[in-house]
Amino acid sequence: MRRLLSAPTAVLIVLALAGPAGAVPKKVAYPEVNVEVPDPFKPDAAFAAMRKAFTEAAAKKDAAALFALVGPTFMWTMAGATIEEFDLGRDALHNFKVVFGFRELGKDADGAVEGGPFWDALAAFAADGTYYEENGNLICGPTIANIADDRAFEQARAKIEPAGEAADWYFTLAETPVAKAPGDAGAPVGKVGKVALPVLNTYPPATEGKPAAAPTHYEVLLPTGKTGWIPVAAVRPLSAERLCYAKTPKGEWKIVAYDQPEE
Repeated sequence: MRRLLSAPTAVLIVLALAGPAGAVPKKVAYPEVNVEVPDPFKPDAAFAAMRKAFTEAAAKKDAAALFALVGPTFMWTMAGATIEEFDLGRDALHNFKVVFGFRELGKDADGAVEGGPFWDALAAFAADGTYYEENGNLICGPTIANIADDRAFEQARAKIEPAGEAADWYFTLAETPVAKAPGDAGAPVGKVGKVALPVLNTYPPATEGKPAAAPTHYEVLLPTGKTGWIPVAAVRPLSAERLCYAKTPKGEWKIVAYDQPEE
């Protein structure tokens, strides 16, 4: 069973904290993979208040304050479909607790979850400020991207990914210059629009025996086969977990869904 949020979403979700963990792509030219990014959701005052409360609860590890933000219809889905582990016979808070490591699956009491509760993942969701509208009534984050041409994406993957292995693909949120080195202010090695790019490395690099530092830059492989660096803030994972919110009749925003990508 998969309960813990996968590691790169960064501000990025837990993925950003750990860095890319996929296959190392071949450094060769490949077809450009354009993406379509939905218009960003512009939070109202009530949403901003909810996010502030969420951020503070995660920072203080205040379970009571966090649970107060969970809506009465919290759902657990995979690619939009209800996941097998979602317990229809339990209330919303029970399922939320299982997702985020406060409670074991099928248990009535909190605790006994390896590594839980998953406060780092919750803090990452709270910190990410990119949201989009889903199905007209949900607001989800981090934002998503849709591949504009699936065939081009498959051709790109076939060109650069080792057989049977998948690289970590991220997409740019807007036109982005690609630097020679992390933070380099010189002439960029290139510039990309809204595209998906495979990630090679992170900066600062991980140091064995020490806690992983949140990356500030990613090394990406450009369609030309060249490599360069872009700020973490300029990209989001192409495949990542989403947390979704909805407004109650009283005008309060609540956490109502956790959606994980297909494995």
